Amino acid sequence: MALTANRELDRYVDQELRALPVKANTRIYKGALVGLNAGFARGLVAGDAFAGIAYEEANNLGGTDGATTVRVYTCGDFEHPLASAERTNNGAVVYASDDATLTLTASGNSPVGNQVDAPATNKIILRLRPWMR
Repeated sequence: MALTANRELDRYVDQELRALPVKANTRIYKGALVGLNAGFARGLVAGDAFAGIAYEEANNLGGTDGATTVRVYTCGDFEHPLASAERTNNGAVVYASDDATLTLTASGNSPVGNQVDAPATNKIILRLRPWMR
């Protein structure tokens, strides 16, 4: 319904880290690409909505959905391996096929951000773009 009066909205100033509930029977390793499955965090599986990069390890093995949380980086630039990285792909959308593998192939994978640079062989600087579609 459209507004008919002024309103106040809560604003979250610090956007770098977010705590997310972890999926049941899931372990997320520090540095993993994190995906969302039915609203719960897990190591990214191709097709998941991308939530960020795990700031810490979270172990919810034996736990129920949301029994623990994981903090994830939701913004920033990160050096990450990417096979056949080239500077000519700077600006390209980057995708993930699992919690550790980046690719430039869109089909079936999860968009995770953009390539900012390729500073070394098989390495890129990835600018995170969580919840991209």
